[in-house]
Amino acid sequence: MRLAGRLLAVAMVGLLIGLVGGVGQWWTLDVAGVGLPVGALLGIVTAALVVRACAWWVGSRAGAIASATGWLAATLMLGTTSASGDLILSSGTRQVAYLIVGSMVLAACCGFPLLPDEDAPEAAEGVPAGAGDA
Repeated sequence: MRLAGRLLAVAMVGLLIGLVGGVGQWWTLDVAGVGLPVGALLGIVTAALVVRACAWWVGSRAGAIASATGWLAATLMLGTTSASGDLILSSGTRQVAYLIVGSMVLAACCGFPLLPDEDAPEAAEGVPAGAGDA
């Protein structure tokens, strides 16, 4: 039950990050007449960091997958038309790039292995550490 609770929590965190990133992706910074998609980049980087943090908190890649699934669900919901005809993520280049690049980055983050607890391998019992090195 503990794992299921953690997976549900990270899915809700992914949903929240997807909502905030989807709404904030419109923000651009005008540099020399060119609009840089700062909001989209910030949303994708934040989502990637949160997905990795969720994997480490849960202790398996399932945490990353649950968080990324929550992000994807929120992002896709923002791309659907509401009853009044409004939508947040339209079919513009920046919005489509946000969805595609964000999905690819989060898929890559889900595939990364977890870091080990220690960097050095444990020495075999009775063998001093470094004895097998040539």
